Amino acid sequence: MADQIDWMPVYKYGSKPIGAVGFIGNNAVVVVSFFDDRDGNRDGRVSRGERIVALISPIRLTRQATVEVAMQARVDLDIIERDGNFGRLAMDMYLNFAAGLIKDGIYAAYFKSPVSTMGKGIAVRITSDMVKGFVIRKGFEKVVREAFDAAVGR
Repeated sequence: MADQIDWMPVYKYGSKPIGAVGFIGNNAVVVVSFFDDRDGNRDGRVSRGERIVALISPIRLTRQATVEVAMQARVDLDIIERDGNFGRLAMDMYLNFAAGLIKDGIYAAYFKSPVSTMGKGIAVRITSDMVKGFVIRKGFEKVVREAFDAAVGR
């Protein structure tokens, strides 16, 4: 059938695949990773340390594993022979991911600390309860982050 997806595994190191590229005909239509974005050492499980690092990191790791699969697949001859435009698709995925990293870096370097300080000041003026103050501060930080993301188109 023409609408059935044919999968080609993508290998990086060793004999275990890190992901796959799905084809309909000779066109690559989907890239999937077999690992979670937070799985830093690619052992197949997200340890407590990896979970904590991903949680506190100012840089978002969303789509990082999928981009890694695409970048590895762009040098796989079997995939390039099947879809000659896949290299361009992989580079577009990488550039979109890198642009997000740059935006996250800008927010972390220039906005995170002042916004946190302002949030603390606002929370102290509104309430003396520690828990309510924490909720107010985190809510303020989230609203500012969402406004920043909307402004830069993320």
